[in-house]
Amino acid sequence: MPPQHPLHDQVSTALKSRYHLLVNTQWLNDFLASRGPNPPPLPALLSTAQFRILASDITTSLSPPSTDLLPADVGDVNVKERALSGHVIVQVLDVLDIGSSKWSQVEAIERVERGEEIRGREVIRTVDGMEDEDGSGPDPAPIATTRSAPATANANASSPAATKKLSAGPHKLVVQDARGFEVLAFELVKIPKIGLSIAASAMLPGSQNARLSSQDDPGMYIGCGKVEAWDKKWKEGRKQTLTTFASEGT
Repeated sequence: MPPQHPLHDQVSTALKSRYHLLVNTQWLNDFLASRGPNPPPLPALLSTAQFRILASDITTSLSPPSTDLLPADVGDVNVKERALSGHVIVQVLDVLDIGSSKWSQVEAIERVERGEEIRGREVIRTVDGMEDEDGSGPDPAPIATTRSAPATANANASSPAATKKLSAGPHKLVVQDARGFEVLAFELVKIPKIGLSIAASAMLPGSQNARLSSQDDPGMYIGCGKVEAWDKKWKEGRKQTLTTFASEGT
């Protein structure tokens, strides 16, 4: 094993004391080596290291002792309750809004894909403008058309979460600790950072690859911060997963 970087112990201690991140020795050595012979000041190193860890698979970037892992029997249904003894870092592998039906979530994604949005009891849809009779009119301009929406849509649109186009929850999550142990987690009280963006899972009309970019709150990501490859794959498969679950009644 190569010798430790001169800054290894200092950075490792600071990450543990400030962020409760016990970093894998090899991962931290590789990170510090990538900073070159003249690394930036310690505050900048810590900030970058924290960002990289949260955007990584923590089963490779972290190396916590047993006290900072989920209990091995955390999924035992015979255990009524258990308090964690320390700060346990987990990453999100999956999240589902269990506060609304899966079909309604699929329909919401499809409305976004069609360019529709709900305002009160109307569905507003943007379509291309009409050309002149000879086909040589001006460039198409958006025209808003409306149609009535179901009464349930009005109730959903009146909530703060619907206004922000984020799921209201509560949510069910699959989380994983640094040793790769997975467990289900349920949102019993509202956590502001947990919410799913509808637009993030929608496809551009006529496209098989491009996803819609949204100016709304993007909601939460897959990972601790955002593991790009995981998040992309999860968003691409979310609509199909919801459709499958809804069809199976699960």
